[in-house]
Amino acid sequence: MRPSAVSRIVGNFSRQISSAMPSAAQQAYLDADNCIVVDEQDRIVGGATKRVAHHRSSVQLHRAFSVFGFTPDRELILQKRAATKVTFPSLWTNTCCSHPLTGMQPDETDGVGGVLRAATRKLDHELNLNGVSDRELIYMGRYLYKAAPPELEWIEHELDYALILRGIDRARVARPNEDEVEQIRCVSERDLMAWIKEEPTSFTPWLRHFVEIGVLSKWWSSLEETERLMEMREEKIVKMN
Repeated sequence: MRPSAVSRIVGNFSRQISSAMPSAAQQAYLDADNCIVVDEQDRIVGGATKRVAHHRSSVQLHRAFSVFGFTPDRELILQKRAATKVTFPSLWTNTCCSHPLTGMQPDETDGVGGVLRAATRKLDHELNLNGVSDRELIYMGRYLYKAAPPELEWIEHELDYALILRGIDRARVARPNEDEVEQIRCVSERDLMAWIKEEPTSFTPWLRHFVEIGVLSKWWSSLEETERLMEMREEKIVKMN
């Protein structure tokens, strides 16, 4: 690896460890957002605040979702997480990543349906991408992972529902919520794979997992074929690490 690449990787670790303090809004979400705690078979076993579910001392497996949004010309919409995010700040990731919550209206606890409703809520909140119907989202399966680098206080242990969203013009996500998203970039598959290979720690662990196990490339290859995508849906929970 070239020295310049090494420097970028070290810099990314440093920014993550010594990032700006979470914003007031992000601090509030730690206690206001109630995650859905599940076992490894995705059975609901309780609830926990975002603080409890994500802190190293009390981390609990909880439901999450990852939206992979694509432009009409087949580019993946990436977001760079704001520096004031609690978990994995200043890293690039897929279009929208968050959690279904307890106590929401409409309800977000009823499996796939609840996740779809949560995803439309967060697409609006993070990216100002309003008007997305849950019928536009394609559910691709559930993926279990843990991201707990020893140097970090705030970590992830998630049962992640993967969702695909197609045909989103990049102009619709040009003005994201600055408290959530620092930057938007649209990339081809070739460019993303080269970028991750060059700068792996510029990306969230969960996005790297989706790349490493090969499912993102499979989905990308069949974006225009709805029936084919549906055939690719994983019925069993996939352990990514």
